[in-house]
Amino acid sequence: MEEILEYVQNQLVQAPFRLKSYTQDEQGKKYPQRNIYVKVDTYFRDFLHNQNIQDRWIIVPGLRGVGKTTILAQLFLNHHQEVGRLRMLYVSLDEVVNVLGSSLKDVLSAYEKIIGESFEKLTEPIFVFIDEAQYDPKWASVLKSIYDRSNKVFVACSGSSAVSLQTNPDVIRRSIFQKLFPTSFSEFLMIRDGRLPTQGLKQNIKDAMFGADSAKDAYEKLKKIESGVVSTWASIDRYYVNEYLKTGTLPFAIRMKDETRVYQTITLLLDKVINQDVQSLGRFDSKTLAHIKRVLFLLAESDVVSIQKLSRTLEISVNTASNILEVLEQAELLIRVMPYGSNAKKVRKPSRYQFMSSAIRSAFLSVAGNEQIFSGQRGRLTEDIVAMSLYREFVADNHGALNYDSAKGGADFILTVGGKNIIPIEVGVGEKFGTQVRNTMKKVRSARYGVVICRNSLALLADANVVKVPLDYFLLI
Repeated sequence: MEEILEYVQNQLVQAPFRLKSYTQDEQGKKYPQRNIYVKVDTYFRDFLHNQNIQDRWIIVPGLRGVGKTTILAQLFLNHHQEVGRLRMLYVSLDEVVNVLGSSLKDVLSAYEKIIGESFEKLTEPIFVFIDEAQYDPKWASVLKSIYDRSNKVFVACSGSSAVSLQTNPDVIRRSIFQKLFPTSFSEFLMIRDGRLPTQGLKQNIKDAMFGADSAKDAYEKLKKIESGVVSTWASIDRYYVNEYLKTGTLPFAIRMKDETRVYQTITLLLDKVINQDVQSLGRFDSKTLAHIKRVLFLLAESDVVSIQKLSRTLEISVNTASNILEVLEQAELLIRVMPYGSNAKKVRKPSRYQFMSSAIRSAFLSVAGNEQIFSGQRGRLTEDIVAMSLYREFVADNHGALNYDSAKGGADFILTVGGKNIIPIEVGVGEKFGTQVRNTMKKVRSARYGVVICRNSLALLADANVVKVPLDYFLLI
């Protein structure tokens, strides 16, 4: 207990200095605040001024490398002076569990000793920041306990996507989940150049593309904001799009100039996901874990892979192949896009798998190692970006569903918004004529209209109820 007491005392003194490296560059210039920061900060401020509110346990899950520690560090440092040193504790459970061989429960017991009062008897509010929560399997029950013991404790914790699987109904009832996704293109520009997005433009594009009554209505709404889109792009280097597709969805990669180093870091990150996050779910032996990278490599070169083909290629059982894909989806390395149609069809036809971060697909493709590979796979990386954006904006908060047309020559995606508005979507990097969307709309009669995301100019295909939208628009969502 003496060792953990010293550790907590040290954290209370050192955390403000240690966390600066996550919030500013070597020159001391502060990193910008991403969209999620504003939401988390609002919960913090509300609690600071009113301890009777219920929303005082915030959980930030997300894929490794998407910037969760930076969000917690920014929140901690922006309020540290205002709140006071003793009333803010920051710990990483990676350190606590793997270095000290201790637990979150011991950390909080030591903290009570240091502040000289139990959580039940607190007279002033305290703020507890827990990073890498998944390293202590009991983190959820321990934090639930302190939430219940006192209404003067605010908890902000982050962890890999596995934390979502370690929760239970009791935790879900008490906590607010704010999932952190890979960076959007607007966030990429903000981190890379400090360029702030045009206020309201994202929502206007999103509403026009996916909330219209028809393709004509979508086209007219997009036409009204065309000047805003054009003026935004007037000052953006076109090469940034390639940079974003390749590596820009992971914040740490945006600040690295050496692409080879970026891919090496992604490889190490994947090793951690497989050997720690996936292993912690306790479903695979070491032999099966070794197959996971090969599954990802196969998916990097082809989106739609049947489980039967995967099991034959890797010489593993169909059940093991299915379990690997399920765990990769749970770890949020992959987004599973099921075929559109009846439940029987969803089971019968293979699912399509997009990478949550296009940078991870890019890292696997870089193994082949030349620019021609990127040119040939640019379409797939663009589809990853589209899938991640639609997942973030509609699926993650249960406002929509994402499927694909499994028929040959069908739409890349079929987005269902609010359970009723069905929008087939075609994605391409070259000239597009809307053939895939037209094919799907002939079968899906209830589709509201079709969208083609492509290199072409904004155009209405009135005869087909389809709107062609330049990638320039979509990237600003």
